[in-house]
Amino acid sequence: MAMTLADPFGRAVTQARISLNSSADCNFSCDFCHKEGIDETSKPLITPEEIERIIRIMGLFGIDRIKLTGGEPMLRRDIVEIVERIRRAGVKEVSLSSNGTRLTKMAPALKAAGLARVNISLHSLNRERFKLITGADRLPDTLSGINASIDAGLLPVKINTTLLRGVNHDEIGDLVEFSHSLGGGKTNVLQLIELVMTMPDYYEMYHYPLASIEEDLKSQATVVTERVLHRRPRYELSNGVTVELVKPMHNSEFCMGCNRIRITHDGKFKPCLMRHDNHVDFLAAMRRGAADKEIIDLFKQAVSLREPFFKPNVEAVSRVHPPFSHEHTHL
Repeated sequence: MAMTLADPFGRAVTQARISLNSSADCNFSCDFCHKEGIDETSKPLITPEEIERIIRIMGLFGIDRIKLTGGEPMLRRDIVEIVERIRRAGVKEVSLSSNGTRLTKMAPALKAAGLARVNISLHSLNRERFKLITGADRLPDTLSGINASIDAGLLPVKINTTLLRGVNHDEIGDLVEFSHSLGGGKTNVLQLIELVMTMPDYYEMYHYPLASIEEDLKSQATVVTERVLHRRPRYELSNGVTVELVKPMHNSEFCMGCNRIRITHDGKFKPCLMRHDNHVDFLAAMRRGAADKEIIDLFKQAVSLREPFFKPNVEAVSRVHPPFSHEHTHL
């Protein structure tokens, strides 16, 4: 049995989230994108062979669930090979986070390669709002990608909506109905996501607290559960729709429930989304011929650097480590 590593706060690390390209390599330009906490667009990218190797090494320590993300990971021409190699490395599940625009064509091939499920960003059902939020007039493509993923059996499709005050927060009812039209919890989960503070002024303007939504969902729910990951609340509604809330901001329970290590597109372990001052470079070591033992030591170092960004019962870590910031252009 693999030995699971825990960080200094007792949080076992069992999952990895891998960026396949930088956020500059995306066919959307969402203002609020946290860019996986990476400002750089450094190249070259980590290769499929290197991804397979690092997953095999992390598998020695119980990492058995992999989420692929980006930038837009579907823009990698070798995406099918990457999924095949990850499955070959012996993990329990490979999933992918996408804007869905290429899934209409690619969903069947990805399913055949071993992809289990997808998260698809859908920030509005209104075409003009969608274009305003994402900078791309691609709503029909995203909707088509959602349907293609369901048809291919990439289930449950998780529909991700970041809520923005005064922009799309009034669409929750429509999104619930959309989820229901797709089959509700049998085929999909609607994830309502709190805006992350990448830019303080933007956050102040558009942050929409989820407390009132949560109370409304509780009153409608027939079943309420809590996921291990981030201790996310999940509500099963009487119409069969499943809604999950993602509430990262100033939420120590969310941080204490984090079991992920992140890997950047250029081959660094990233212990926390919200920090960029504690990355551990393993790709440079790989490319100069390092043995597995050296890579293992780097992985252990990265896990030892993990700490909750928002800690229980103390001031937020953000007072010591300010969150990353980005410029925005659209809203």
